[in-house]
Amino acid sequence: MEEDTYPSEEKPEEPRENHRNHEAKTITIKKDDLWKYSTFVLVAVVVIGALLMISGGGNTGTGSAVGPLEDAVQEPEKLENSSFFITGDPICKDTEGKPYVILFSTTWCSHCLWIEDTFDSLLNGDFANKINLQHWQLDTGDNTMTPNVESEIPSEISSLYYKYNPQGSIPTFVFGCSYYRVGNGYERQNNLNAELVDFEFVISKLLE
Repeated sequence: MEEDTYPSEEKPEEPRENHRNHEAKTITIKKDDLWKYSTFVLVAVVVIGALLMISGGGNTGTGSAVGPLEDAVQEPEKLENSSFFITGDPICKDTEGKPYVILFSTTWCSHCLWIEDTFDSLLNGDFANKINLQHWQLDTGDNTMTPNVESEIPSEISSLYYKYNPQGSIPTFVFGCSYYRVGNGYERQNNLNAELVDFEFVISKLLE
């Protein structure tokens, strides 16, 4: 790939005789003057350092202050005896008072394909009439829990996905907005029964 470059501006060379006629000059500094200069520099450094300390300690800006990293970044609390995490948010429910139990997946995600049948089986489980079960495919916009074929995820539902999983990973589970999980909990053990038990346990916590 060719590039255009601007030529640098060259300065004319000074006549050589100008350099030959320069006389060497020596500068002598008395000891008393050197001491005065050193003292002046030292005092200036101390004063500048003090001013910097004062200005740093007395920050009156309108921005919020950030404390130590361990205080600013908090690990989510895990639900005891579960692979889900606690959000601290109140339970989100539909107009009938049923908590939302949602899986976000895609048609091409192998981890999603591994778990989807087990999640979808909740539709026929003991809690089926007590929860609002939804399984949204992000790439098609379809909720597989309905007989209709949707093409777009409602904004209030998609906002939950980005709220609890800003990185955009899949599969993502949002149970009642109070619990969430990104990824499968027992896929390495290939234990779908443990997944189902975990789902039912978290749902039971929502219905307490």
